[in-house]
Amino acid sequence: MPIVHQTPPETPGRVAAHRLRWLRSPARPRTIAVVALAAAALVTTNPTSATAAPSSQTTSTCSGSGRASHLVVDGDTWFGIARDAHVGVRSLVEANDVAADHVLHPGDVVCLPVGATPSSSCSPSNAPTYTVESGDTWWDIAGRAGVTVSTLLSTNAAPEERVIRPGDTICLPPGTSVTSSSQSVGVSSPTSNVSSASSSVEALPMQGPCWFGDSWGDPRGGGRRHQGTDLFAEPGNYVYAVVDGTLTRRAWDQPGGRSGNAWWLTAADGSGTYFFYAHLADFAPELSVGARVRAGEIIGFMGNTGNSAFPHLHFEVHPHGGAAVNPYPMLRREGGCRTGEQYRQPSGWIPD
Repeated sequence: MPIVHQTPPETPGRVAAHRLRWLRSPARPRTIAVVALAAAALVTTNPTSATAAPSSQTTSTCSGSGRASHLVVDGDTWFGIARDAHVGVRSLVEANDVAADHVLHPGDVVCLPVGATPSSSCSPSNAPTYTVESGDTWWDIAGRAGVTVSTLLSTNAAPEERVIRPGDTICLPPGTSVTSSSQSVGVSSPTSNVSSASSSVEALPMQGPCWFGDSWGDPRGGGRRHQGTDLFAEPGNYVYAVVDGTLTRRAWDQPGGRSGNAWWLTAADGSGTYFFYAHLADFAPELSVGARVRAGEIIGFMGNTGNSAFPHLHFEVHPHGGAAVNPYPMLRREGGCRTGEQYRQPSGWIPD
């Protein structure tokens, strides 16, 4: 991914860009040619005590490329990161689509070129690490390490919105260790509920890179409990119909509303099962209540509307039209936030 400060703001431009891509196949961003020698000497500085050199304005990320990343710590340089990753400085700078004079800051995320070897940026340097595997989430890793999610995020200087991908190196608190997720099948999150979704889906509500965890039953304002799964990704990310069905209800964002922009999707199998999508930034063009959609069709864009503290998709499952059940086991079983070819749309277009 290009170098970005964590928690990118949700802007109309981001959502608009995704809406345009929904309507037509987008052009791929052009990589800016840079001079690597000048970049090699730039050392990270504390943004509160130094002024960053001019840099190019990044407009996209390498999200979805499957490449590993490096979390910048104090003292990191382009040269040092490239050396540890066994790649050339020029390749590293070009992979992040930045100008040669771009200054690194602690907390930045540097995208490593294809073929690079991820290095640990943990402090101390001999701290234990874990390599992220497919399907891993912050919650899963924290649970297997025996620490809280907040402790794990703090150890990695990462906000809750940071997306982790297979191949990323996660720093673990001293004295902890994590086994491979493939060896931890059957280990449930302490927040799991015995009531879970047993039905299956034909498509995922979002595709990677994204992340999610088992927050079913977590306390919410007014004595409520969380009745779904939250999926996190870059604002404006595509949201998909998980089954063939009909959009039976829509909610618009308005003051005091909890759901913000939301869809209710009722399955076409006659079971009465419906799925609820909340906090959308916007709806897919030309869709309205009563529209029939197929699994994998774009129905909206992830956002931060309604009662939401940060951009995410709130997703619920209501088997046979009844009470909500925990969607987490189903999502995990179906691949969660896997990254791969996007779903082909009715027009034949496949999003990037």
